Amino acid sequence: MEHLDVLKFIDVTGVFERKINLALNYAGLRLPHFKAISYLEKAGKVTVSDLSRSMCVTRATMSVLANQLIKAGVVESVENNADKRSHYLILTALGLNRLKVAKQEVALVEEKITQKLSPELVETLNQVSSLVLEEL
Repeated sequence: MEHLDVLKFIDVTGVFERKINLALNYAGLRLPHFKAISYLEKAGKVTVSDLSRSMCVTRATMSVLANQLIKAGVVESVENNADKRSHYLILTALGLNRLKVAKQEVALVEEKITQKLSPELVETLNQVSSLVLEEL
């Protein structure tokens, strides 16, 4: 029986991550920023705690990331009327614009990688990715 070479999988993931990070630089973002503002786009407004849970990082890590996004003008912190101890994060117009550019850059990388693979392999890789993520 064939065994999955997990270490090779990690190396491949690293290659993809480097390519995506390079593309995201054109939008002035890094991968964690992109993931955070993508989530904000869908959620509308969230607390730092909610965002940290969704990204599977500590609240402290997310606080640092949120402050970077606020400082860059991509995200705004607004008062949470239900809980005065916390604030909501929302995307700014600049954030939406950067996200749009970033999505275009990511799509270019995905297309470039996809063109080098057979449709069957792309489907299999997408299925494997979904299966692994569902198990976590």
